Amino acid sequence: MSATLDALDRIDHITACLEAVSDLMIPASDLHAVDRGKQALLLAFLLTEYRIASDNLGQALKPGKVNVLHSAA
Repeated sequence: MSATLDALDRIDHITACLEAVSDLMIPASDLHAVDRGKQALLLAFLLTEYRIASDNLGQALKPGKVNVLHSAA
């Protein structure tokens, strides 16, 4: 897939995740109205991002790699 289509797909996923968060923050009087599909997408997205970050950290911490840590401050 092209980089443009990948970016558009990612934006669609992020939008759906934000909608799920919005539904959870300001739910209707009945919590059953919360879109469970969007909630599932949100959790899958967060798990994927966590796995990517974890894998990247593992690669950065492999023996023989030079690591320079910078403070955010």
